[in-house]
Amino acid sequence: MSCPKRARVATAPWASLPEDLVQLIGWRVLSGDLLDYVRFRAVCAHWSRSATHPGGRGLLDPRFHPRRWMLLPEGHGLYPGHPALGGHGLYPGHPALGGHARFLNLSTGALTRLHLPLFHDHVLLGCTDGLLLLLRHRDPGDTAVRLLHPFTGDIAELPPLSSLLPQMEHYGNMTEDRKRHTLRVSAAVTVGPATAGAITVMLALEIKQLVAHATTGDQRWTLSAGRLPCLLGPTVSFHGNLYAVTPKSAQRNSVCIWQIDAPQPDAAEGRRRRSLLPSRIIAHCPLAATEGAVNLVECGSELMLVGFSDAKPTGLVVYRVADLISGRVVSITDIGEHALFLGQRPLYASQNKGLPSVVANSITCRYRVTKNNPLRGGRASRSTEQYHIGTGCGTWSPAIDGDISCWDRPPASPYMLIHHIFTCCVTLSY
Repeated sequence: MSCPKRARVATAPWASLPEDLVQLIGWRVLSGDLLDYVRFRAVCAHWSRSATHPGGRGLLDPRFHPRRWMLLPEGHGLYPGHPALGGHGLYPGHPALGGHARFLNLSTGALTRLHLPLFHDHVLLGCTDGLLLLLRHRDPGDTAVRLLHPFTGDIAELPPLSSLLPQMEHYGNMTEDRKRHTLRVSAAVTVGPATAGAITVMLALEIKQLVAHATTGDQRWTLSAGRLPCLLGPTVSFHGNLYAVTPKSAQRNSVCIWQIDAPQPDAAEGRRRRSLLPSRIIAHCPLAATEGAVNLVECGSELMLVGFSDAKPTGLVVYRVADLISGRVVSITDIGEHALFLGQRPLYASQNKGLPSVVANSITCRYRVTKNNPLRGGRASRSTEQYHIGTGCGTWSPAIDGDISCWDRPPASPYMLIHHIFTCCVTLSY
C-alpha cells in the first residue's frame, strides 16, 4: 500500500514545492552567482513568485551584487571607448558596440552580452562588486554620477562630481581642467552598507591621496579632511571599506596597510549626514617599499598583499592581510586554483574549463624590466610576466605574446581571454 504513495511523492512536480522551501533553495543558488539565480526564478511561475525578485534590490542588498562579473575589454585589449577606437573625450562608449557590452565571469568563464545605453554618453569611473559607477560626459559642465547594476538595471543618483571642485582649493594651484582630470582618473570605488534605503559611495582619488564620499539624496560630495601618505600601489575596495599601502616612515623594507572605513552617521548633524573616520594603520609587513610594486588584491574571500621581500625584483611573496592584523607574518605559497592579476585595478580569476589560459597559483604583472625591447625601439620596458608561486623560490615566465600597452599596435594573435583580463588591470581608467 505504501509503494503507490511513494510513487506519487517521487513523481510530484517541482512546481509543487512549498514557497518557503523554494525561497531557501533560491538563496543557496544566489550565493553562487546572480545569473544562476535569475535562471532559477525562470523555471516556472511558482518559483518566480516564491523567490525574491532582484529588481529594485540590486543595489541595496549585497546578496544581489554581481561580484565576479567584469566588463570585458573589446578590440585588441582595449575597453569600450578608448580614443584609439574612435572615442572622443575621456572614455565615452564606443559607437561600434551599439549600446551593448560583454561581461566575463572571472570564476566560471561564462560570457553574457547586455544592452547598456548609458555608455552612449557616460564614462566608467570605477567598479566594485560588479556595480558600475558612471559619470555623465555629454559636456564639461555635466558631471552627473550614477551607480548602475548592469544586470537588474537599478540606478542610484549621486551628487554631481563638480561639487568637489570648490573643495580642492586647499590642495595646490590647479587649473579647472586639471582638477577635473584629478577627479576622473585612477579612482577606487566602494559601496558601503545601505541603510534606510540610502546608498553611500566612497571614491579614492589616488593622485591627491584624498577620499570623497556621498550618499544618495546628498547635494554634494564631501572631501576627506586629510590625505594619506605617499601610496605604493592602488587603493582597493574590500567588503565596503578602502585599503591602501604606504611606506613605514623612512624604512624601505617595511610597509603599512591603511583602512578607510565607510562613512558613519554624524550624531552632531543628524543621522542623515555621514562623515569619514580618520584613516588608520591596521598592519605592517616586511616588504620592499617600492612604488608600483606593492599590491593589495582580493583573492576568494581574502585580502592579500603582494610584493618583493627585498629591493631586487626577484621573487614575489604573498601575505594574507587577516594574518598580518593578527600578528602572524608568514607568507603563503599556495593560492589554489586562483591567479592574481596586478596593476592599477588588481583582480583574481580562477582556473577552469571556461578560462583555459588562466594558470593556477600564479601572479601576472609588469614589474620586471626587459632591456632592448624591439617593440620599444631598443629601449628598456616592462614585460608582462607570470610568477609561479611555490615553496622556496618561484619561477618567472612570459604571460602573453606582445605588449598590450602599445595601443597603436595589437599584440600577437590569436588573442586569449587573459589579454582582456590583464588589460583591465593595467589601464588607469576602467
